[in-house]
Amino acid sequence: MIKMKIFAITILAAGLGLGSLAPQTKAENIFGGSYAPEGIRFPSTIELLAETPYYADPNRPDDEPEGTFAPQEVNVLTVESSWSTGLSTWKIETMFGPRWIRPNPWEIDMEPPNRITLLEETPLYRSQSTKGGPAASLSAQEVEVVAAEKQWFYTNDPTSKAWIKVHTTWLGDLWAHIPVNQIGTVVKVQRKAHYYNLPSNSDLGMAMGIGEQKQDWSNSKAGDYTIVREFTTIYDRVFEVQTDQGTTWTREKGVPILNTNETINIVRENPLIHDVWDGLKKEDAVLAGETVTAFEKIEERLYTGRGPYPIWYNSTWYHVRSSKGTGWINKNVGEPEAAIPVHWKVLVKDPKELQRYPETPFSSSTLLLRDQMVEVTEVWNSPNSGPIWLKAHVDGRSGWIPYWDSLQDTIWDEDTQTVAHISKINTNSLGIAPAAKDGLQLYNGQRIGYTENSQTYLDVIQLAEHFQYKVEKVPNMNAISLSKGEYSFVLQADMGNASVNWHGTKDKSVQLAEIPRHSRDSWYLNLKDVQALFGLTQVFAGKEYSLFEKNYNVKSGEFPTRAEKGQLELQAFVYDWTSREDYKSGQMPLQMFIEENGDQGGVAHVSKTEGFVNKPEASDSSVALFSLKASRPLAAGTHQVNVVIRIGERIIWKQSVEIVAK
Repeated sequence: MIKMKIFAITILAAGLGLGSLAPQTKAENIFGGSYAPEGIRFPSTIELLAETPYYADPNRPDDEPEGTFAPQEVNVLTVESSWSTGLSTWKIETMFGPRWIRPNPWEIDMEPPNRITLLEETPLYRSQSTKGGPAASLSAQEVEVVAAEKQWFYTNDPTSKAWIKVHTTWLGDLWAHIPVNQIGTVVKVQRKAHYYNLPSNSDLGMAMGIGEQKQDWSNSKAGDYTIVREFTTIYDRVFEVQTDQGTTWTREKGVPILNTNETINIVRENPLIHDVWDGLKKEDAVLAGETVTAFEKIEERLYTGRGPYPIWYNSTWYHVRSSKGTGWINKNVGEPEAAIPVHWKVLVKDPKELQRYPETPFSSSTLLLRDQMVEVTEVWNSPNSGPIWLKAHVDGRSGWIPYWDSLQDTIWDEDTQTVAHISKINTNSLGIAPAAKDGLQLYNGQRIGYTENSQTYLDVIQLAEHFQYKVEKVPNMNAISLSKGEYSFVLQADMGNASVNWHGTKDKSVQLAEIPRHSRDSWYLNLKDVQALFGLTQVFAGKEYSLFEKNYNVKSGEFPTRAEKGQLELQAFVYDWTSREDYKSGQMPLQMFIEENGDQGGVAHVSKTEGFVNKPEASDSSVALFSLKASRPLAAGTHQVNVVIRIGERIIWKQSVEIVAK
């Protein structure tokens, strides 16, 4: 049973995390990430030397522990690879289930390994002292360990030495004084890895930096080789690699090639690559509509090209047998299965090369598009926050082109009338934090508002200054007008409505959550009214929050003159860089309305947001292309309607059009 001291009397059930494990970071190499116990590098058991706080999840702040463990021995489930050089997080086994601790290296101890490998001739002493000289010495070899000095692994200088007691058959047990970064073990392994180059004539000592001779790179060679042994210290790991010319030790782990036995269904065009190590220059064949068998795979990040990381950088490569031979495939190289079918025409303004596949270097087409109309049948975006890709057809050829901005390359939907193209230009934010006596302040300490009865009230004049609104007193009225561009709204003392205007003409009257709080030159609004009138999104970070203002450019498209079958259907394309947080419930997304005589048509006809790629309500990506669609039934006859795009009550764009309904 674990001996412990609990200093938090109340433990929230939600914080226990029983049976819930946080995802561990997959390491890129031996120096990063979290690992399960494995030899000397990641101990399976440690001794806590001091009272140690523990946490219900790995991300809990240091000052919010669930309790403390008294000094004792604990079993390790995973540990970060940086544990020996500083503060790190250990996942340990407890009577409550998994818990996390963050001891410093000097606050723990661990047993030495049963055997270590001496890297060079090593003197041996009868005690933990070099006085009197060595009693014997051992050549480089593996030896049995019988004891070690307390905290033998802990040092601020990895080259400083620790005392390790080893067994000899002729003089009994003697002490060796060994640099901590050379105390290590050799284990046999058998796994395949690709190396871009390997040194020649290197032994274990040279690989660990011992001796003057440097590794010989003159005959280095790339290829797929077998790693046969590993030498591991608490800081590092080196690998013995079997090549056609013999074995060599290297600090590089190579790119692991894992054995597998998987079947993969190839739905769309997928190129078969002979050599993925030389860059994606050409394919041996193209697979489609068949199932292949994979016998090897590469899960490590693999990128042999230049420029931004492509989609296949973080994805798996499979070595497969197919109807067209053996080679490598990647489900993210080729025609994307997640592409969405569309029926568009696009005016391409900026020069773009028609590419064979999205984010793939090789191309069978050299067609350069510029200032021409193309048909688009599919749209797709990678998870890498790169450009959106369009499947284009022009002059009898097909391929993929990147799409960056709706104000440069214009999209028209051939099924629904496109009336506007919208592109975000910037985002302004205002950070607000609690202050003394229910006050609210900016990060510079300036007071911005207060809370009362769980309601928040903010200073309208300060908000207007920060978000660059012009504030004017309304003549002959106890009221103010706040304007930005063509949008404005008017607040009047003792009035529960605000007047919203566009181009100086009243658009609508908005019911406020509360009457403005006004005295002398101060005006305060309820936070709900602030968000609606300024069109602001609120994002929390603990007890603090930010108010975000999103600004857009709008380019008018083509308006219809008729509404067939008594139904007017319109859409606007929006190119946004955003996040999922913007589109959660209670936030302020863009909306489009078709209004007639001040009537917005009811809830059923408020715009619907449809994500073509990276749906804004479900994606973590910072880039999204989506449409706002609105519809309205119209009786037979001529109608004067307004098409309005808003964030909250803030008008972004408004256009009046005459429609004949049939």
